[in-house]
Amino acid sequence: MKSTLANLIKKEYLKSIIVPLLLIETMLLIAYFWSNSFVTEATKNTLIAETKVNIKEISLRSATIINNDLKSISRTTALFQNQHENFFKEYNPLRIRPKDNAYTMTDSGVITNTQKNEQSCTLFFSNILKNDPNRLSKAMASEQLDYFYNATLKSNENIAQVYFNSFDSMNRLCPYMVDALEQYPHDMDIPTFNFYFLADSVHNPERKVVWTEAYLDPAGLGWMISAIAPVYKNDFLEGVVGIDVTIENLINNMLSIKLPYKSSSMLLDKDGNILAMSKDLEPILGLKELTSHEYNAPVEATISKPKDFNIFENNNSLSRHLSSMVEKKSDLSEFQDAHLQMLITQNTIEETGWKLILLLDKNSLLASTIALKEKTNYIGYVALALMGVFYVVFILVILERSRSFSKRILTPLSSLIKATNELKGKMSIRKLEHSDIIEIDTLLDNFTSMGMELQGLYESMERKIKDGVLENIETQKVMIYQSRLAQMGEMISMIAHQWRQPLGSISTVTAGIKLKQSLKKFDLETVEGRAEQVEFLNTAIGKIENYIQFLTTTIDDFRNFFKPEQNQEKTTLQLVIDGALKLIGKSLEVNRIILHVSNNSHKELLTYDKKVIQVLINILKNAQDAILERKVVLSGYEHVKR
Repeated sequence: MKSTLANLIKKEYLKSIIVPLLLIETMLLIAYFWSNSFVTEATKNTLIAETKVNIKEISLRSATIINNDLKSISRTTALFQNQHENFFKEYNPLRIRPKDNAYTMTDSGVITNTQKNEQSCTLFFSNILKNDPNRLSKAMASEQLDYFYNATLKSNENIAQVYFNSFDSMNRLCPYMVDALEQYPHDMDIPTFNFYFLADSVHNPERKVVWTEAYLDPAGLGWMISAIAPVYKNDFLEGVVGIDVTIENLINNMLSIKLPYKSSSMLLDKDGNILAMSKDLEPILGLKELTSHEYNAPVEATISKPKDFNIFENNNSLSRHLSSMVEKKSDLSEFQDAHLQMLITQNTIEETGWKLILLLDKNSLLASTIALKEKTNYIGYVALALMGVFYVVFILVILERSRSFSKRILTPLSSLIKATNELKGKMSIRKLEHSDIIEIDTLLDNFTSMGMELQGLYESMERKIKDGVLENIETQKVMIYQSRLAQMGEMISMIAHQWRQPLGSISTVTAGIKLKQSLKKFDLETVEGRAEQVEFLNTAIGKIENYIQFLTTTIDDFRNFFKPEQNQEKTTLQLVIDGALKLIGKSLEVNRIILHVSNNSHKELLTYDKKVIQVLINILKNAQDAILERKVVLSGYEHVKR
């Protein structure tokens, strides 16, 4: 595809300068973004790998801390158990005189007490066995344990309250509860609650400290778990001591694991029940952690957490993952759904058999890395935008440079082109202005020199042509005259061939008339003779007239053949061939040349038919001359076959 020199220079400028620069810049940007992505991905993988190790260590350390806290509470519970067993070894209701005004019995048969001082603990004795005469003595005797209750309560910040529950439904609890009569059912059967029966001989034959599942505290402190232990006098179960830890304290003190990233934790019991969990997990699991409760009525039986708080019952995707993890005893796994990516660890609390689950948000873990990547990508995008602006300006500058450079080259070349047109049309040359380019100036000088030489040659040739024109005109006239004579000779020869037979026939007919007349073949005396003569003469004259008509037609054919044609006319190949044979046919016949014609075309042609006939005649005439010159003989006849 042709192009102007200006466009060619512009394209070459762009190809040789812009394209390589764009290619290099593009490769640098690709390398930048690729390396940024690669480094980010490698950093993320390294960070995740390191975090997996760290989180396992943190989870194990946290589980150990919680285990130690629970162990401490268990040991305290064991001491509490021992203290009560010692109390019951010494206790004799007959030695106690019921003279303390702080202890009173209500009309319903419930024994309660008032707070004497800051060390006082609550006493609530339900009326379920109100006919027992020793109840008041037992209640007053247990007051000697209040000092130990308070010491136990202060020994550990996780402890919310301590208590003793007897087989006959006496409850001594510290700290003091002002509204005990309103909070407890008056006919409360304490041995039916989990914080009692889990320590009886059926559930705890080893008589050791055990932990309850989460339950709603009848004393009004909401949801909690308890470390409980049986108190025996010999083999008789006097009651159960317990130390309560509220779910709120469990979350605030035991599950407040501090990590540099967003994390959550939960504590599961042996059956998969969620004892406590961080607030962050509530929307993920679709649960609301139970840390408090509005007591609209006294709690009359053990109230445990709903079954949704059991990971084996909850149909949440995270719950299903956690249940699988617990069943497989995996210490580390990764969880991912449409909204979350987490690293999850689990460790067993040896003291209780519970599971500490630590969940770390991978997005927060990778937040700084992702932010760094976004920042570096932003820098890359800014660089890309600046590069785009630069290239727009650069391309405009390059195009202007190419235009200026093109102008420097094209101005002298345009002058050169104009000069060549003038030289071609007028054969004249003028002085061309120089440019600052050596090669183009040399070209202009060479062209000027060549033009001047050509101009001199042209003027010299023009003079010679003028001198020779007259001589050539005379020579051409002679040649034209000779050509016309030759054509006339050819025409006369063909006319002679055409006329030879009819003239001979006319001569024969006239000779026959003369012979008939000289021999007096007709009897002019008779009517029949005269009629026979008339018939003979009419026939002879008719033949002569036909021959004369043929001669006239031949003259017309030749005259029309040489008449110049003005317009094309419709004809056929057959008519053209017949027209040529009319004119040259006799010449071929006289020279004993046979022409065979094979023509299957009947299509009409729009052409100058006389010129085509002349071409055919020339071809046939040349063939005839060649045959006559070479004396070609075939079967006694010279011929050409068409």
